[in-house]
Amino acid sequence: MKRLLIILLSLALLACVPTPEEDAVVNKAETTVVSAEADVRIHETLDAVPTQWNANFSFREGSVAVTVDAVIETPEIERFPIVEVKPAPIDSQIAAKLLYKLIPGGSIRISDHGGQAYSLEDIDQWIEEVKNQIEHTSEMTFDSVEERDAYINTQNTELERLFDLRKTAESGKVEMLKDYELLGKYGAMECRILDADGRECANFMWKPQSGENNDKRESVLHIDSLLPSCGLLDHGVLNRDEAVEAADNLIGEIGLDDRYVCVSVMEGINSIRCCYGLRYGGIASSPLTETIVDFVSAYNMPWPNEMLLVSFAKQEGRTSVSYVCPSEFVGEIGNAELLSFAEIQSQFEKNMKASYSWFDESTLSADISVYRISLGYYRVPLKDQVNRYAMIPAWTFEGTRMIETKSDDGTGTFLLQDDLPNNVLMIISGLDGSLLYAG
Repeated sequence: MKRLLIILLSLALLACVPTPEEDAVVNKAETTVVSAEADVRIHETLDAVPTQWNANFSFREGSVAVTVDAVIETPEIERFPIVEVKPAPIDSQIAAKLLYKLIPGGSIRISDHGGQAYSLEDIDQWIEEVKNQIEHTSEMTFDSVEERDAYINTQNTELERLFDLRKTAESGKVEMLKDYELLGKYGAMECRILDADGRECANFMWKPQSGENNDKRESVLHIDSLLPSCGLLDHGVLNRDEAVEAADNLIGEIGLDDRYVCVSVMEGINSIRCCYGLRYGGIASSPLTETIVDFVSAYNMPWPNEMLLVSFAKQEGRTSVSYVCPSEFVGEIGNAELLSFAEIQSQFEKNMKASYSWFDESTLSADISVYRISLGYYRVPLKDQVNRYAMIPAWTFEGTRMIETKSDDGTGTFLLQDDLPNNVLMIISGLDGSLLYAG
């Protein structure tokens, strides 16, 4: 008999659900047993998962109806490793490659948060302030000579940066798209991008690493297009397949295709958004985007979920990219032993009731439809472990919601409807059925 490797993982699982009629299954178990033999049992578990789930149930005296008509997607894998990850910076070459691909022949104009160029008067004032601080260093108190020298070096570095910034302001703009070193020199930028004709065509924000103690938690890169000249295509996006093909090509050309795979495509009236998930061993992350991981420990700072989005305007072909809080792999912790899908179905129904039964009297009805269910990774913090995180197996339920409520004056009603057809409604842990996210 094989010797089992038992690893206790303390997982802090998030859920912020108002007091319901029935409690959701949230953080019931503080430890999860992971076995070296879990790869043997995972075949039976995944083979028993159906390809489709059809169900109907309701609660709150029938006013909340849930319709499940969903395809079920599971990875073809031999085992499901739990992987520790840590925050990673966004390389300046990635930022430069994206700009060069989206806006060939364009330029970056150094600017403030409002997108307007700095004036020479502003920069001269900052230069004088730094010079004044250096001149009065002798009047300041330091604990050591080393601390004083470090302070002076910091001020001199800032002075050099301001002199470079002044040269940029004098020229009006600076060609930077092909110069990786120049992007890296500035370290962080928030500015407007000019196209080859000198028109402002995109907003650009790049913070390779930021946060308390420079811990790289909030690395972000945003390119928000303003004109069709910021785009991968010279025409509007015709359909989802064309959008995915263009987005895949972009991800490959900037060198991220070995780490990310398209996990969800969201199509609205005016745009198509391709969502990419970090993958490991043939398993991709949940398509959940734009949420914040909650933390149990007061010593942990928020680390937003990893996000890589490529969006297209249907009519104009404008392209926008968001790359937020990437992570890198530390190593495997163990192999996951999954709950059966029948147990996941039961937990989903229970958690839906818990999450949507709290509506007040102003809510008349709610229709919730589930179209897609997928098994992948979801990142959680390790309980009582400062700045340690793990990717665990999780089931993601996507669909739409339509909620009818009374108007403020009580004389009429109006509908609240999801603007995209495959919003993430819920994410449930594949380890113990705990509620990780409720949209």
